[in-house]
Amino acid sequence: MNGSYDLSKLLSKHSQHLLRSIQRHHSKDDSLAWDDLTFRFSQNAFVYVDECRVFAYADRAETAAQLARQFHQDGLVPPKPQGGCYRLIRTGRDISTQTVPLSADTVLEPHRLELHYTPGFPVWHQQYVDLLRRHRHGLSLLEGPPGTGKTSYLRHLMGELAATHRFYFVPNGSLSVLTQPDFVGFWADERRRHEQENFVVVLEDSDTALMARGPDNRDQVSAILNLSDGMLADFFRLQIICTINCRAAEIDPALLRPGRLLTHRVFDRLPHDHATRLATHLGKTLPAAGDYALAEIYADQTPKPRPRRAIGFTA
Repeated sequence: MNGSYDLSKLLSKHSQHLLRSIQRHHSKDDSLAWDDLTFRFSQNAFVYVDECRVFAYADRAETAAQLARQFHQDGLVPPKPQGGCYRLIRTGRDISTQTVPLSADTVLEPHRLELHYTPGFPVWHQQYVDLLRRHRHGLSLLEGPPGTGKTSYLRHLMGELAATHRFYFVPNGSLSVLTQPDFVGFWADERRRHEQENFVVVLEDSDTALMARGPDNRDQVSAILNLSDGMLADFFRLQIICTINCRAAEIDPALLRPGRLLTHRVFDRLPHDHATRLATHLGKTLPAAGDYALAEIYADQTPKPRPRRAIGFTA
């Protein structure tokens, strides 16, 4: 059986049956730790245990299975809470990925979601999760100025959907990979290896790639159109989530049409009363009145004054 096992606990519980043990030195502090343990329960029944495996041997399969289950139950260490992960897409001679794990505190309970964003946010979040589970391809836009929590929300989403979705992150400087011919082959290989999982591609600060098509971004916009709701989308079954700092009105209209656009959410600065609630929850005091970005609350920064918007023909 496989798992994570507390060898000291197993030794204490079954010490009278211990046949053989091995310890090792930790190089950092020169302390000793159990490496593996072997127990004998009869002339023909043995159990071997290390930090991640239990092997039971006996002259009858039923006896071996019973011993394996007993040691698994006695020594299993409950898994530590953890967050999700994403695959960082790397370009070079070949397109490859590197898995980046996320800590458990990146997953927020519903009340913390509402505290960090706005009233009603958990309801929208659940509706969005349902859409991601039902639809195999589509485009999502998360709009908002820097520091308003778009990336933090994506980390939460990666943790909540870790069992069913694989997240891939394309760095802003590598968006040209979307137009490379090898990119099609890369996704085809990924789909063959992970046929049962849903794929989500995350493009952060992707304003340039989504603007109305011009000479500098025409290929990138076309690639996103095809991957989110074109012929390629039928095969690759990709969800694409883009974070943007610009206004959605500046985005290429073809990306916003119904059927392709799954959701569009604006992440705004928190009004002072809501920001105060969050700061109090974090044990902080806001230095000045005004609205706040999440990053400013966590960094104890004074909000920067924003210029007043002109109204009328001079706007």
